Amino acid sequence: MPAPGGMNGPAVSDRDLVARALGGDDSAYAELVSRYADLVHTIAARIVGEADAEDVAQEAFVRAHGALAGFRGDSKFSSWLYRIAVNRSLTHLKRRRRRPEPVDLGPGADGLALTLPSRGPDPERLVLDDEFRRRVRRAVGALPPRYRAAVTLFYLEERNYAEVAGALGIPVNTLKTHLHRARAMLREALADEASERGRNE
Repeated sequence: MPAPGGMNGPAVSDRDLVARALGGDDSAYAELVSRYADLVHTIAARIVGEADAEDVAQEAFVRAHGALAGFRGDSKFSSWLYRIAVNRSLTHLKRRRRRPEPVDLGPGADGLALTLPSRGPDPERLVLDDEFRRRVRRAVGALPPRYRAAVTLFYLEERNYAEVAGALGIPVNTLKTHLHRARAMLREALADEASERGRNE
């Protein structure tokens, strides 16, 4: 994520940029977009897939601009924008009727991979196995939207329970239930695929 700065001088706080944007300064909102473009795109790509990420990111920034007057400053602007990006991603998944695109497994995916069943003696080796990672990507991509988002934010974005629950607008205990059910669904999906592969070999 780009370091805060710009606006022809020392770093300007997000709060000041929001105030300027609300006062009609278009360059202030442009600076906010520039500052958080990578963050929003990454969130969208992890939830909806890279093919639709740019469209979802643009929707998120348009929605944030329209709702800017409602930003009260109770939380960081980045947290507020993060939740909007998650919500737009979930809305996009619900609208989409075609088969979900596999999600991007970034560096935070190892923890997820190691929670899944292994057919071999060395689970850590499987984390590095390209085929296994492709199977995990497909399985995560096929989860229901609310579970997919929970897994994406908790394991891949490596956010804590409170952050993920806040972004999804659910209690922490509900989030934990979602994660538990998602892990069970992933284990079942991978076990079924492994069984199918075994029958075809």
